[in-house]
Amino acid sequence: MTCVYMHHSDNPVCQLTPTPANTRMLPPKSWDEFEAIVCSAAENRWKSPDFTLHGRQGQRQDGVDVYGKDDKGRLVGLQCKNTWSGVSKTTIEDEVDKAESFIPSLAHLYVVTTADTDKNLQMFVRELSAERIKAGTFEVSILFWTDIWHDLTLDESRLFQHYPQFKPEAPAAKTPSHDQRLYEELKTTIGFEPAVRLLRDHDFGGPFLRKAIQPLFDFYETWDHPEKEFIDKELQAGLAALYQAAREMSNHVTGKTVPVGNGDYASVFSDSLRAAGPRPEWVREEARLLNAQAHSFVPIYENFMRLCREKLVT
Repeated sequence: MTCVYMHHSDNPVCQLTPTPANTRMLPPKSWDEFEAIVCSAAENRWKSPDFTLHGRQGQRQDGVDVYGKDDKGRLVGLQCKNTWSGVSKTTIEDEVDKAESFIPSLAHLYVVTTADTDKNLQMFVRELSAERIKAGTFEVSILFWTDIWHDLTLDESRLFQHYPQFKPEAPAAKTPSHDQRLYEELKTTIGFEPAVRLLRDHDFGGPFLRKAIQPLFDFYETWDHPEKEFIDKELQAGLAALYQAAREMSNHVTGKTVPVGNGDYASVFSDSLRAAGPRPEWVREEARLLNAQAHSFVPIYENFMRLCREKLVT
């Protein structure tokens, strides 16, 4: 509810905020749509998913269009009358007579109409029901469109099935910030797979796939200009440290390894040295230096990515 104070008045004027429950919707025009709505409303009214439509068009329905068990476990039937102008007393009596043939016997019959609430019909149905209770037969009630609409709005999921226009629009996706976009780009340029995993797990005494290390070179070659800077000072300091580590790692790899085999792999131990004899000690030293540099790079990368997640992932 929204309340505002009008000019020259100490009393607020209050208006209800529109909701499905306090919005007056016109009933559907088609009988089948009305029956489906009544079935959903009954499920809401009696908190039961077991209500179902009775038969199909053209079949004898014995005065019942929808049936199921109420919250007390009693079998109830609903006879739907899509009649905006209302229903007559004779029509109600005829439908009650038909429902006597419903098997198994009903405990309660509801005549449901799309018409507006009518106190005269309510009184007639109350008196009719009282007579039937005395006679030991099922009770009778009447529900109008306002009753059905109220019951339908008790569960939004069922309401939205029939009136999807009431379903709120999903909130617009939040536009990522500059730093969030840059973080996503960084993960694309040098994600953990494959380059960082290679640096963490590989022994550079052996050959490695050259394309696996390529993301390291891509990062070093393309992240050295102002457009690749974080606005957050702590993130930018971390990026600068990562870039420095990547520069040193890249220089070590390019300076200490050569292509081997068909060129897909690289190693500190060239094909020509391999053909000449045992691995020289200086080659072993190159491998140790590469391993040490890789073990220095990896924690810098991992700690920076954790910092990015902490600050940027919501």
